[in-house]
Amino acid sequence: MKNVSLFKVTAMVVTVAFASSFVNAEDKISKVVEKVESDVVEVSKQLNFPALIEELDSDKNGMLSQSEVSANQSKLLQEEFNKMDVNQDKQIDEAEFNSYLAEVKDKATAIAKSVI
Repeated sequence: MKNVSLFKVTAMVVTVAFASSFVNAEDKISKVVEKVESDVVEVSKQLNFPALIEELDSDKNGMLSQSEVSANQSKLLQEEFNKMDVNQDKQIDEAEFNSYLAEVKDKATAIAKSVI
């Protein structure tokens, strides 16, 4: 029977432990990315345009104006209004709103993936 040095055994154990930590870290990061994506989808469902129109569209024109958003207590909508209003007509239609949500989702996913 061959003698195996303690150094070789220790080196092998350290190598295997190190490799397994990388595998586990990658699995955890993948799960975090999936969680971020699902959270964004859930928020998107809660912030759907038809529900906002029903609640905030006082002039019933199918769009949200700055004054309608300002009358609401949502600081987030007020702060993000200009980012959503791509054509700068001081109103947000459903296409602008959905485009903004898709952009936010893409950014959140990119940030989560950049941690990898």
